[in-house]
Amino acid sequence: MDKTTNQELRALAEKNGIDPDQLLEIAHADGLPEELSATVAEILGDMTIFGQALDEKEE
Repeated sequence: MDKTTNQELRALAEKNGIDPDQLLEIAHADGLPEELSATVAEILGDMTIFGQALDEKEE
C-alpha cells in the first residue's frame, strides 16, 4: 500500500470513529496468502476512493 493510500485510509478511519492503527493492522495481517493480501489492499483502496467521493459530495 502506498503512502498516499495509507494516509487517506487513516483520515477516513478517524473521521468515522475507527482506530486507524487497528484498520491498518488488519490490512497488513501476517499469514494471509499473497492473493488475499492483494485483494484486501484493493478493497481498502476502493474504500478510500469512496470516502473521498463522499467528502467531495458533502462539500
